[in-house]
Amino acid sequence: MRRIYEEFKRGMVEQYFKDVDINKISNGKYDGFTLYNGKIYFTKFDEKELKFKRTFDYCGYAMALNLEQNYAGGSFLDVEDIIFEEFMSRKNYLKDEPKKLMSLYCTIDRKRGTTKCWLVGNTISRVCPYLEEWGLHNIVAKQKQGQIKTVEIEQEMYEETEKIGIAIEYCISTGVSSHTIGSSAGMLNNGEWQVDNQPLFKQKKKDFNIYYRIFFEYKGFRFIGEYLVNKKNPMERIWFIYPKYTEIYGRVIVFSDNVKENIFWQKDIYNLTFKNKMLQTIFNEFRESTIFFSDNLTGTDFKQAIDFSIKK
Repeated sequence: MRRIYEEFKRGMVEQYFKDVDINKISNGKYDGFTLYNGKIYFTKFDEKELKFKRTFDYCGYAMALNLEQNYAGGSFLDVEDIIFEEFMSRKNYLKDEPKKLMSLYCTIDRKRGTTKCWLVGNTISRVCPYLEEWGLHNIVAKQKQGQIKTVEIEQEMYEETEKIGIAIEYCISTGVSSHTIGSSAGMLNNGEWQVDNQPLFKQKKKDFNIYYRIFFEYKGFRFIGEYLVNKKNPMERIWFIYPKYTEIYGRVIVFSDNVKENIFWQKDIYNLTFKNKMLQTIFNEFRESTIFFSDNLTGTDFKQAIDFSIKK
């Protein structure tokens, strides 16, 4: 399965299996794969015609998530595994994508409870609707390479509670270079999360007074924002952003994409729904030139997660 139908040209599907020695696996019965009418068929090389020919045997289907409603009337009771390739993207997700995946899963599984769903992707961005929808961000944020974490999500079903198991694996790097350079090299070579260079806070925090502290919660990510004033040079005022991994409690200002009937929870740092000249002045200084992060990953996550534009 891929995200959009355009990713399913026949040549692309055949190329996907090029590194699979199907002849060896099938003990010489098949030599390759081909896509025909949405099914992935085995092929056999014809020695007389010197070309691969499609057999009558197929190993699966090629599906596009953006067409999930089109599959609703079909029967896929022969499916044991759903493999969603490249499920992580930078920004190009479908609207309500996790819901579409669950709808397609229901179409295929038909309440058997036997179909496994594998989501496979590169470490492109932790700002991912699946992590937010299923509450997995705190696990992924602390996970180390080589670790497999399991979690059970409780789902209300009639008068009972059903537990759905999810395993999250952060695959360990192969240790072999991909021979790439540039900002993506860490992700491609070592399996690190892809990040952009951010302005980092490299001074000593003890040289600053914490004038005000706020919180951010967007797309499942939580951050602490501190407005710091230099003790020796009060004209030097900066914002320091670093992660928060626990719940936000108390009468504190929170900027969030969660709508709450609480005056302390606001949508936009530049447009408060209540009047407070001091806070409006401080928040107006939340600008690109004054914001510094604890590390590049935090800065990348923050800028990808928030739904307001930082002023220059």
